[in-house]
Amino acid sequence: MNIPESQFHTAQENLKKFWGYSSFWPGQEKAIRAVLEGKDTVVLFPTGGGKSICYQLPATVLDGWALVISPLVALMQDQVEQLLKAGIRATFINSSIPGFEVEQRLINARNGMYSLLYLAPERLDTDLWKQMLPEMNISLVAVDEAHCISQWGHDFRPSYRTIRPALAGLPGKARWMALTATATPEVREDIIQNLQFDNPELIAGGFDRPNLQWWVTHSEQKKKKTVQSVTRGVKLGSGIVYAGTRKSCDEWAKHLSSLKIPAHAYHAGRSSEDRKGIQKGWVEGAFPVVVATNAFGMGIDKPDCRFVIHYDMPYTLEAYYQEAGRAGRDGKEAYPLLLYREGDYHRAKARLLGSYPDLKTLQELYDALCDELNLAVGSEHEHPEPVEVRSVAKRASCKPSVVHSGLKLLERLEIIEIIRQSEPRLGIRFVVSEEVLRETIQKTKPEKAEFLDLLFRQFGPLSFRQIYYLDMPYLTKKLQVNQNSLLKAIRVFSDRDQLLEYHFIDEEPMVRLLESRMATLPSTRKEVEHYRDVLLSKLEYIKGYIETEHCREVYLRQYFGETDARPCGHCDNCLVDKRKQPLDSDQLKQFRELLQKPRTVKELISLTDLPRSRVKQNLQFLIRENHIRKSDQATDAYYWVRAES
Repeated sequence: MNIPESQFHTAQENLKKFWGYSSFWPGQEKAIRAVLEGKDTVVLFPTGGGKSICYQLPATVLDGWALVISPLVALMQDQVEQLLKAGIRATFINSSIPGFEVEQRLINARNGMYSLLYLAPERLDTDLWKQMLPEMNISLVAVDEAHCISQWGHDFRPSYRTIRPALAGLPGKARWMALTATATPEVREDIIQNLQFDNPELIAGGFDRPNLQWWVTHSEQKKKKTVQSVTRGVKLGSGIVYAGTRKSCDEWAKHLSSLKIPAHAYHAGRSSEDRKGIQKGWVEGAFPVVVATNAFGMGIDKPDCRFVIHYDMPYTLEAYYQEAGRAGRDGKEAYPLLLYREGDYHRAKARLLGSYPDLKTLQELYDALCDELNLAVGSEHEHPEPVEVRSVAKRASCKPSVVHSGLKLLERLEIIEIIRQSEPRLGIRFVVSEEVLRETIQKTKPEKAEFLDLLFRQFGPLSFRQIYYLDMPYLTKKLQVNQNSLLKAIRVFSDRDQLLEYHFIDEEPMVRLLESRMATLPSTRKEVEHYRDVLLSKLEYIKGYIETEHCREVYLRQYFGETDARPCGHCDNCLVDKRKQPLDSDQLKQFRELLQKPRTVKELISLTDLPRSRVKQNLQFLIRENHIRKSDQATDAYYWVRAES
């Protein structure tokens, strides 16, 4: 159907009114028109390409409101906060808020008080949602991070595959759209089939980032290269260094700071308050460098990040593209650099295989998890509970890394549900009756009574039957205290007054078994090993990106399904192609001296400190000029055979 031009005109006015933009970014207008026309729409925009406006703007125009399915608590909260600042009514529902507030927000949505409601996909399966769905005036369903639908995706979430059937009871005819920044052709097709899209409008914003200077440096001296690169980078502005482990992040932050380059480490081992402070300080320019694991970056908007350095090799091109793409979101020149030395690929592959459980190990891990949760065979598991990874690892006699991988695999096999939290949580259960608690409140000192009454109101009647969890930031805001003061008060109520028991969790996952405990897992070896094979294939692609001698941007764009990509002209390989020429006399002299005995490409890279592509270009020239030959003793060793003419 065609849309009234007045409706699109309203969208243009709202773009200026709420976002301050006078024109659309590439692809946005086409996506918004498709939604307003009622077409099933798939939006494939790169990181920073403006996906969110494609559903947020129609939500300000259409009758009813937009339901946004999102997998990340932090991303929901961040987007809602930005919408509220812009004057757009929005809210979210996830595991971070108590039951009574969930119900109130759903009632508000039913009464038309919001333009957008963000929801975690697991929420669609709750009794409360199912009960209220027929009364909801939903005009648009936007499935964000839609690659989570696909088993071939790098971030598969089983609950995403049930979105369409869960919303089968939607009244009226809601529009549907799916959005992602990282969808290969296989993932794209999986999204379309699973969401039952009929001849959808496919809008790809293009994965080219013309302002990014894609670069890979091959060097056996990665630490030296990192320091050199950061030193150059901070002259341009702020940046991120991605390192693979918490220990490496801490060491690099300390080392850079000692070199008068202020840097802070960001990883899951830091407290929530520390992570928030580091993020805020970096975004506001208090210090130039964050050294982080892949825990850093999602939902962070810092347009003027000038460089992103990967000290350790990422495991997938999807992850690399998202992380590297955090540079230069203001459209100005920026530098994503990946440092690589011979052996990195083999170490990454060994780590992947070493942490991936086989069927026998997965069974042992499942049994250890159930024992940790005190579940006998046949017992049902009603509510998510925190799981201490190290304790499960000890029970299963395996490494914590295997437990992390095993939990993800059990989730992919739809045996457990993992509640991903971005904030520390406090769980309490009152061990006295509600009547006794109210008597205590009446008899105690006014200040303490007021605090205890407010605490009871937050956790509600459910906390008399089971331990009930709420996010700490929510509680500290409602109770108007800081985290330390709250925990101190809770310990008094528990240890001295014996009114409650509590459990404070920071980074432990929350887990729920989807079926009663089984004696034997129903999965086959083939099913268990399927995702391992997917991960191994993705590792090969990132290796291919590192080793290609052709345009790196073309490699990336073809991976994500673009068939008409042309060389960018500004990545390291394109620049080498532009400069192709015979060796200058100094380089020729250096190669002649080095190749008096057989040398491998790896040795030449190390000894000359040149990029692999440059070394290979030089070798090809010397072979063509008949200066060097390959050794009979080694397949990748060269030696000098003629004097320079």
